[in-house]
Amino acid sequence: MKSATRTLSGMTRWASTHTLATDVGFALVVGSASLIGYLTAEATASQRPHDIIGAIVIVCQAVAFSLRRRAPLLSLLAVVAFTVVFWVADYPTAFDAFSLLAVYAATAHGPDDRRLVWRTVGTAVALLTTIAILGVLVPSDDLPAAAVIGIAAMHLTAAIAGEIVYDRRQRVNLLEQRAMRAESERELLARHAVLDERSRIARDLHDVVAHGMSVMVVQAGAAQRLVSTRPDQAAEALEHIQVTGREALTEMRRMLGVLRSDEHVVDMAPQPTLGDLDQIVRRCTESGIPTELIIRGERPPSAVGAEMTSYRIVQEALTNVIKHAGRPVRAAVKVTYDPQQIRVEITDDGRGATVSDLRSNVGHGLIGMRERVELFHGTLQTGPRSGGGFRVSATIPLDGDRNGS
Repeated sequence: MKSATRTLSGMTRWASTHTLATDVGFALVVGSASLIGYLTAEATASQRPHDIIGAIVIVCQAVAFSLRRRAPLLSLLAVVAFTVVFWVADYPTAFDAFSLLAVYAATAHGPDDRRLVWRTVGTAVALLTTIAILGVLVPSDDLPAAAVIGIAAMHLTAAIAGEIVYDRRQRVNLLEQRAMRAESERELLARHAVLDERSRIARDLHDVVAHGMSVMVVQAGAAQRLVSTRPDQAAEALEHIQVTGREALTEMRRMLGVLRSDEHVVDMAPQPTLGDLDQIVRRCTESGIPTELIIRGERPPSAVGAEMTSYRIVQEALTNVIKHAGRPVRAAVKVTYDPQQIRVEITDDGRGATVSDLRSNVGHGLIGMRERVELFHGTLQTGPRSGGGFRVSATIPLDGDRNGS
């Protein structure tokens, strides 16, 4: 039993990865059954006898049907056209399933424009039903009136079954995209939490060291003034300098110890630069948003601060796209290196940020981007695009990086 299950699972995987071979093979099976049904059926007095034209029509049906997943609507129209030729010529047959299967395939594998799909399917079913009605009205034909109802009902049932399969597949794809997006969002939120903690520790470290250094400077000035007139007070000031310096060093070692602990291994990673953009672009694509990365110009040899700021802007902008752009959506990241500046532009074709978005996470993210850019005396432009979607554009001068380093 387990061996049979593994075999069936392997065949299913092979069929899903070799769709053309699967489609052609199935079309050959149905075409062979139709040819056998055609050759073994006995023609009545009113029907056309077997000939090579009837066999060619069946072969043409099989060829058109083999394209049912690559061009489902065109495949349906071609199959229906050859079916009409077969019916109008009044060939005998004991098996005729191409039109039913083509109707099912058109709804199951058709494009996302369901109105177009159902207009095409409705036209095909109406044409087949009309031909069946004409067959009933022709005096020399022996087609019963009940056959018209049967033909219409079977084709509509096939169309509904295909629509159910299409809807189920879309639901499964949506759930998979949501799961990938949730995982990506959790990862991005975790990284943001780590970065926020690093920023908090850096601020605390700055405050501790700055306070200690300020006290030491004041005490050193006092000791300098008192060293000749009041040596005892000068010695006391020097002792205060020593105590304050030790306290500042102790606090600094404690905070650096947190950064070096095994629980914060992620914090020990090198600061990201624009050379790491391909990773965040790949994560965004894996979350269900196809993202294109375009880099122009030569990367400057020494612009660590500007590159890190540019990276954070791209990261924040793509995070906002994942959270607020909606689906389906595509994004693009453009990085341009100039001799005096770095320009980054992040665009998407989603629904854009709403007023509530700008008041919440998107608004806070844009504020953080602006603060980072202003540290380098750069410029930041954000807002909806004329053709839909949202755009974030930042210019980071390299002089600001060199002046700050």
